[in-house]
Parts: sequence; C-alpha cells; structure tokens
Amino acid sequence: MSDVTRAGDFWDREITDPVHTSWMEDIRVRIRINTMIGGTEMLWPVEWLEKQLGHRTFDRALSIGCGTGRLERQLIERKVAKTVDAFDGSVASLHTARKEADAEGLGAHIHYFASDFNRPALPRNRYDIVFFHQSLHHVGKLEKIYRAVLHALKPDGYLYLDEFIGPSRHEWDPTRLAPHQRILESIPKEFRMVDQLPMPVQPDDPSEAIRSSEIMEQLRLGFRVEQMRGYGGNALSVVYPYVKWQSAPDEIVRQLMAEEDKMLTIEPPYYAVVLARPERGLRKRIASWRWWFEPKWKRVKVEVRDFLK
Repeated sequence: MSDVTRAGDFWDREITDPVHTSWMEDIRVRIRINTMIGGTEMLWPVEWLEKQLGHRTFDRALSIGCGTGRLERQLIERKVAKTVDAFDGSVASLHTARKEADAEGLGAHIHYFASDFNRPALPRNRYDIVFFHQSLHHVGKLEKIYRAVLHALKPDGYLYLDEFIGPSRHEWDPTRLAPHQRILESIPKEFRMVDQLPMPVQPDDPSEAIRSSEIMEQLRLGFRVEQMRGYGGNALSVVYPYVKWQSAPDEIVRQLMAEEDKMLTIEPPYYAVVLARPERGLRKRIASWRWWFEPKWKRVKVEVRDFLK
C-alpha cells in the first residue's frame, strides 16, 4: 500500500471514527491563537485575511486539502470569494463537504473534486487566490505543488497559508522531545493522560509533517511573503493533546502557555498564517525551473551514492 493511499485511509477514518485530538479545541487556547494572529485585537484567521486584503471579494479561489469544507463555506458566506474549487485526497471528507455545502445552500458556488496533493494538475493563470489550511504539511513533493500553484495563480494573485511549519517528522528524537516531556511532568498527574509523551507524529498517517520544516524555505523561492503571523504551538501542540484540559484549571493552562512563550523566545513558531504574492518575470521563471530541476538532481545524487556504496 502506498503512502498516499495510507494517508487517504487515515483521513477517511478520521471522518467516521475520529481519534485525533487537536490542541486548538480548548476555547482558552483558541483565544490565545486568535489574539496572537490579530495582534492588537482578537481575530480568527479568516478575519485576519480579510483585514489584510481590505475585505476584497475574489472571483475564483482554489482550496487545496479542503477536508470537510468548513473553510470554503466561510469564504462564500463572508464574500471572500464568489466561487471556490476545492480538492482533497479523502473521499469521505469530500462527501461530507458536498453535503454540508448543499445543506447551507452554497453548493452552487463550490466545486469539490478528489486529487493527489503530490500530483497536482491545475489550470494555468486561473485563480485569484489559493488556500492551504493545515494541508501543506502533508505534501511530500513541495516543489511540485508550489510550481503548480505559481502557474495556476494570476500574476496579481495571492497565496494564503494557515499551516504547521514546525519540525518535520524525521527531525523528532528524544532530545528534541525532552523539553516537552519536562513540561508534561510539571503538570499534576491527575490532569495528565500519559506519563511519557509519544513522538508528535501520527503513525497512521505517513504524510503527517513529511516536510513541514521546509515549507517556508521552499515558499520563498517563488513567492514574496507580504504578511506572516506566528501563533505558537511549540509546546501546546505537542503536550496539550495529552492533558485533561476539560477539567484542567485555568492556572495549569496559563502555566502551559507561559512555557510556550519561553520557547518562542528561542525558536520560530510551529504554526503561522501567511499571505504571499507570486514572483513575476525572471524570478518566476527561475523559481519554476528550480522546483522542476532540484528534486530530480537530488534523486540522481542519491542513486549515484547508493551505486557507489
């Protein structure tokens, strides 16, 4: 079974029988996130985007990794976009997305379809804005998806990310996890679900954080970052799923947030919202060429190294 198929099966199961707990589910954490995004005011990510764009309405948007479709419905309801094309690798998610859009009377404005993140086939010069909402960190072939998006966007278009940009799955080891384990051990036992933190990588989903730490580096090859707001997750996203936060007092939650603030003074945020514009002219051509050539060159080097062993 391929990694793509396994990842799709995982997300299909999450729709019918969810087991994954998000660190963002606690309203106290959500308030913190929205305040970090808004700066001087508390803003949901879509509200922050609207503010950056001057409440502009786009003719055609694309959502990559749409899941069950909440973002697309928001984009239509809030008049961020008139129409949205959206795709995902999970058929169960798409079924739910279509059902919810139709139930809310929005189906005529949203076109859902199934596709593979790592084999994007997008029309050129079609979209005014492209969205990734917690989906880009599941893409193994970052160069291919960025190249496709670069050409699919109109020259004056936008790219929006609300993403995990922290360590890739292969970068986690006991040394990296140790600070998080110490934070967990500072919490009284009655509020812990485990005594030993597991590595923060979903084992059933081989696409989880596959190249997350490269997302911003690769993005900047072909896009200009206009606005970026980090909203942490450095401690909370790793520890919080194993805390009994429904019963945890505010004091413990504040303690966890303070520990994360300390982490943010010495390392970049694990999560961020980003608004970027595509490069033009020569810069665009160079980025497109690099995204096409460099993965092939890396494969050649690996094959030569393996041959010479």
